[in-house]
Amino acid sequence: MRNDLVVHPPLTLDRSLPVPLTRQIVTGTRDLIEAGTLVAGDALPSTRALAAELGVARGTVVTAFDQLEAEGYLTAARGSGTHVAQIVARSPGPRPQTRPGHGDGTPAGDVLDLRPGHPDISAVDSPPWRRAWREALSRPAATTDPAGLAALRIEIAEHLRLMRSLVCPPDQVLITAGAREGLTLALGALSARRRGSTGEGPGRLTIGVERPGHPALSLLPAALGHETIALTADDQGLVTDRLPDPAQLDAVIVTPSHQYPHGGVLSARRRQELLAWAQAGRVLVIEDDYDSELRYVGMPLPPLASLDDPEAGCVLTLGTFSTVLSPALATGYAVAPANLLEALLDHRRALGPASGTIVQQALAEYLASGELRRHIQRMRRRYRSRRNVVMEHLADAPGARLAPLVSGLQAIVLTDAPGARVIRAAEDRGVLVGDLAGRWGTAGGEQGIVFGFAGVPVPQLERAVTAIAAACGDAAWDAGTRTRDDGGGDWETPAVRASLGVRSSSCERTP
Repeated sequence: MRNDLVVHPPLTLDRSLPVPLTRQIVTGTRDLIEAGTLVAGDALPSTRALAAELGVARGTVVTAFDQLEAEGYLTAARGSGTHVAQIVARSPGPRPQTRPGHGDGTPAGDVLDLRPGHPDISAVDSPPWRRAWREALSRPAATTDPAGLAALRIEIAEHLRLMRSLVCPPDQVLITAGAREGLTLALGALSARRRGSTGEGPGRLTIGVERPGHPALSLLPAALGHETIALTADDQGLVTDRLPDPAQLDAVIVTPSHQYPHGGVLSARRRQELLAWAQAGRVLVIEDDYDSELRYVGMPLPPLASLDDPEAGCVLTLGTFSTVLSPALATGYAVAPANLLEALLDHRRALGPASGTIVQQALAEYLASGELRRHIQRMRRRYRSRRNVVMEHLADAPGARLAPLVSGLQAIVLTDAPGARVIRAAEDRGVLVGDLAGRWGTAGGEQGIVFGFAGVPVPQLERAVTAIAAACGDAAWDAGTRTRDDGGGDWETPAVRASLGVRSSSCERTP
């Protein structure tokens, strides 16, 4: 809960120092927040008032506040002023096993959890957000439409037109409980349609999935009783010149905006080839459009659905609000081709509503205010600054190769050492990361780690990725794939280990 009382930060500026006043304000405010003097929700003075208190130009304070907002320490919204953000706290993690040469196995200080799945939700709270929920609670709408609340479907269609260059009628938008539930809905409808056309069997499907790719996109169809076939993907997405005979498949699941785990974007040529192949063989293309709006390099390509034939549509696009707003909403959407719409609606009637009416109404109000588009722009700037920190620290790290980071909230690092070994080395340094093989289901001997950078303020992130870089080199040396002279410099010296908070021991290695 936010505090309406303005808190005046006890900042002291020293004009005799060769440090810019803006930097002194940034550092001083950051220190007050990390020390707990300023807490989440505290309202800060206006930039004009604080500038008068400190005896500096207002532009100096504005620049400092902009930097602190980009780092995730402050949030600012029109009409409500500037507040201290809800910083992601570092909490104690599991104690790692003691291993020779790695100190006593106890992380120095608290553990920072960088495992994926945690977007920065501190900036969601704003007057338009609260107003949308007040409206939804005060005037709850009743809906019996299996496709979802009409007002929300209208706003999603407009949002897709403005943000993704996808023009679709609202009646082809269905509300889901997220991308996975949308995939379940799509496969159920396709299975039912096949069962109806053949009049036999349970409608078991054959689904093509990217390999390497996110395991959930192959595990979910398998859990529903369908067969999956691996389709080759590289750093440019699905390899379209290696697609099988379309007669072998009922559907393919693709991630053209951000391929797991390579991070690449499906090229325009491959998009055209995929659609031509699918249309010729009447194969449904299920497009997971995740992370498409959080792109850091260039303009995002429109969804595959924007290239689809309006008459013989073969693309179903899945989207979610979990990344750009909060996973707690558990709300997404599907944009369906006209020829699959009735089967989807029939299956939705059988499954029941995707999410509560109040949630749908609040989202409709929020989208109608235009605040989501402004929020995405703000978060894109914030996440870009954090992505740049990752690139600066890991681009030349020993024993590591950073996958392209053109969009999304996770970083993929291919490592010389097995991912499990790197994870243990990072944990010794107080950082938790995920295993690439376990999470992404990669093939071909790829090994590495995955970690999220979205929910961590820049100073904490800098310390964390420095530790990760050292862990990659440390694990590579442990595994015998790299020596200290392989471009790693002095990354393993006691001084560097001490700067990362790693304790030395009598077992310190010698070359």
